[in-house]
Amino acid sequence: MPGPTTALRRVPWMRVWVAATWLYHQGRERLERNLTPPERRDLWNLMKKSGGRPSNLSRREGERFRALVRQGVTGRRR
Repeated sequence: MPGPTTALRRVPWMRVWVAATWLYHQGRERLERNLTPPERRDLWNLMKKSGGRPSNLSRREGERFRALVRQGVTGRRR
């Protein structure tokens, strides 16, 4: 049975990127409610580093980015 990180990797990159961009532009309250300040900082740094391209992040960073976006949108931790 696939674990949570395996299922998370199956989400297309563009969907994750669009969700992250939406969070920063219009979902501020949700972001502040669902992520701690260090998590928001990590998300922002990973967004800047990726520049919208998954190849700019290591595998571990990509997984962290996806997990933070999921948590920011849904409020669920892993």
